[in-house]
Amino acid sequence: MKRKRIIAVYLAAGKSSRMGTNKLSLPLGNTTVGSQGLHAALQSMLCHVIVVTKAEDQLEWMDPVFFSSQMRKRWTCISCPEAEKGQAYSLRCGLREGERMKADGIMILLADQPFVSTPMINDLIDGYEKHKNVPFIAANFRSILRPPVLFSPKLFPSLMRLEEDEGARKLLRQESAMKGMAIEYMDERAFYDVDTKEDYEWVKGGRGDDYSRGIASTCLDAFQCRRGMGG
Repeated sequence: MKRKRIIAVYLAAGKSSRMGTNKLSLPLGNTTVGSQGLHAALQSMLCHVIVVTKAEDQLEWMDPVFFSSQMRKRWTCISCPEAEKGQAYSLRCGLREGERMKADGIMILLADQPFVSTPMINDLIDGYEKHKNVPFIAANFRSILRPPVLFSPKLFPSLMRLEEDEGARKLLRQESAMKGMAIEYMDERAFYDVDTKEDYEWVKGGRGDDYSRGIASTCLDAFQCRRGMGG
């Protein structure tokens, strides 16, 4: 069976205003905050990763391995001239590029969530492949839908209408969109945003490579899931 063309939009154009410095460049283990999640994405079943940055970003935060001949063909960097206006503008830039690449689905990943793992990304892709008409499939932690989220093309127009600093979470909270599917996870580290110095200190002290996935998959509305789906 031919797999769908799933492309990720890796949002890396934030202002880091609360950190006071570019948080993506901060060291984390043997890499950086911004690079760790990108490593996970590039090692997954994603067909391609679109990295959306600010216009002035020189990509110093990126691990040098991403520029190797094998890795470089797996990702595209696009700068968003309106990134300072809010996340919705960066998302829009990434979506346009994903549509140009004829994506069958687009996964939204946040560059300041360093503990999103390759298995988690693959779980969502597998679920999307198995449930062909699902409009989205999201991670779920403590009954809240969170990134990463994989959207079908039927929701691209709604994503394009988001404004200012609105992210995909707003769309998921809207009742009209709640006809998708979620996979429940138990490890809060996977959803940890590095926004402040305190966040960064916690991540440095509590980082780990493994993650725990819930044994149950939670479905919304009409979709019925099997226990342990995507395992």
